[in-house]
Amino acid sequence: MKKLSAILIILAAFVNLYAFEWPQENTDKEAFESYFAQERGNRISTSVIFKEPEEIKTAEDGKILIVLTALNDESDFFPSALGTTVIMEHKDDLISVYGNLESESLETEELTGKTVASGTKIARTGNTGWQKDISALEFQIIDTKKSSAINPKILMPRTDKEIELNLTGITIQDKNGEFYDLNVYKNFSSGLYRVFQKKNSVAAPLKTTVSVNGTEVDKISYDTISQYEEKVSVTGKHKYTSSEIYPTTKLHLVGEAVFTPGKVMLGITETDVSGTVKTITYNINIR
Repeated sequence: MKKLSAILIILAAFVNLYAFEWPQENTDKEAFESYFAQERGNRISTSVIFKEPEEIKTAEDGKILIVLTALNDESDFFPSALGTTVIMEHKDDLISVYGNLESESLETEELTGKTVASGTKIARTGNTGWQKDISALEFQIIDTKKSSAINPKILMPRTDKEIELNLTGITIQDKNGEFYDLNVYKNFSSGLYRVFQKKNSVAAPLKTTVSVNGTEVDKISYDTISQYEEKVSVTGKHKYTSSEIYPTTKLHLVGEAVFTPGKVMLGITETDVSGTVKTITYNINIR
């Protein structure tokens, strides 16, 4: 309970500090195609992606830095898949990014370099990005000082109930790269293992943890995604890259654990942005 209270206090501090608003009207749990930190094209997504076309407005007071109608280069933070994009500068070294816009409906080209108020209409979403043919917004918030993307879910007003996370398909991977389903296998050699769950299709957790015999041994947080050695990464026991978090399109890393000989109770927990916690435990034998 104390840990949960601490999480909620931290999230409240983010919201009070950055008072952003959602850039479109529909923000209920069915409005999202993909959450921040979800797997997308074999990388961790630094965006939230919506499902349906809408009119898009600025999320906070700020200055329009640039309107991009084509991206010739690609990076993990600004993939060419964003299509026609508006980028705004805000206080505290933050920028907001509005991708996959309909070029013909842009209303900000003449305002580039000027300050605009929160709620200013930008454009309608279009089909200029690479989003499996959907015409919906791809939205990011970037902290330029820290070279990190911030999970919009922790900065925005609370949406409708979050999409329920499923904690299933728990497997572990040994040092040789072999995977073992914990519903089938119970006996293992001592050593370092990675613990995976079945990837959720749309939602992504805010935090995952691994515990051994009641002691937390790894925690991966998805409040921010950082750029590290030209790759995006999230922080846990160490910095995990996209390929480590999502080694396949079906698996999502929960964390790492070292097993020593004896009986081990392995605990796996995931927490969503609303503070809802799901936990599952396995009793395994280590030789």
